[in-house]
Amino acid sequence: MKKQLVLTTAMAATLAGCSGGSNDWDDGVVADRDTAVCVDQEGRRIPDQNCRSTRTGSVGSGLFWYYLGRGSRVPYMGDPVRDPSYGYKGSYFPTKGVNYAQAPAAANMVRSKPVSRGGFGSSGKSFGGSWS
Repeated sequence: MKKQLVLTTAMAATLAGCSGGSNDWDDGVVADRDTAVCVDQEGRRIPDQNCRSTRTGSVGSGLFWYYLGRGSRVPYMGDPVRDPSYGYKGSYFPTKGVNYAQAPAAANMVRSKPVSRGGFGSSGKSFGGSWS
């Protein structure tokens, strides 16, 4: 007796979901104008109110402004701006004559890791709200 394994669309989708190849955070928030965010001495984004001084350079106590151009991805709270895997493009030095805005409110959250929910190695990814 010859056995044949048929791969259905549903099975293919399930297997693709188990691979973990997609990251819901890859796109991130994009700055619609030149933006400055506050970072600590390790280069991790922290709340902007910690850098209450002017929007230029170091503000003391190991806090700095990190400047992003329009169209750049904006780091979430706690993200390391110097880690190339995140792909943030900015500088610790402002461009002369440019007025920098605050980060969009959508970027003022903490990135969380997926939580394992079991079943074929799947993981649950959710932020706020409830399941529909």
